[in-house]
Amino acid sequence: MLENPAEQCKHFVAEQVSHHPPVSGFYCECKEKRMCVNTHVWTKSKFMGMSVGVSMVGEGVLYLLEHDEEYVFTLPCAYARSILTVPWVELGGKVTINCAKSGYSATVTFHTKPFYGGKVHRVTAEVQNNQTGNIVCKFTYSNGESKVIDTAKQPIIKKKIQPLEKQGPYESRRLWQHVTASLKAGNMDVATEHKHCLEERQRSEGKQRAATKTPWKPKYFIKEGGGWVYHNPLWKAH
Repeated sequence: MLENPAEQCKHFVAEQVSHHPPVSGFYCECKEKRMCVNTHVWTKSKFMGMSVGVSMVGEGVLYLLEHDEEYVFTLPCAYARSILTVPWVELGGKVTINCAKSGYSATVTFHTKPFYGGKVHRVTAEVQNNQTGNIVCKFTYSNGESKVIDTAKQPIIKKKIQPLEKQGPYESRRLWQHVTASLKAGNMDVATEHKHCLEERQRSEGKQRAATKTPWKPKYFIKEGGGWVYHNPLWKAH
């Protein structure tokens, strides 16, 4: 779990809200822009020869309070290719975006690279009117075109986080600090040992909760229907 200081105008929280299945909740907001995003997701992985595919199960909602609009969206799959030679990553699959108030929806398709030839990182999309079914807009982004955003030229904004000694016992950076330090030092054996100790402790705590019939209670997210919602979202204060 990570959380920026409350005085910041941009606020981000992430927390593992369920262990079986392993669901994570994400929330971010910008009060100045009066917009926020709430998402819950868990992953399914599969090996495909020289590749590993990860499916994102869940959905997010973008709230534009200035326009009183909500955009419900899904997430693409991620693929790690050539894992035994020179690894590289791409996104694949279809993402849907729907706004009930405006009556429009969009389908964004992330095209995976064909086995022979073809371009990488190709994206196409179309917007349709939900009532008529008419396609009102189409666009295509392909690698190398002027429409591609060069992320290397974007400004880097450093995260502002609490020092480790002020973080809670289950916050990620504090909880995994010894694993992280061992990985940075290149000591895989020590990192594996620390990881094993953490996982054994988590299993023991899970057994204790099961024995006492104590349910796992997230700190920042609340279960609502089939999803998870941040406990103090911007739209409730709106």
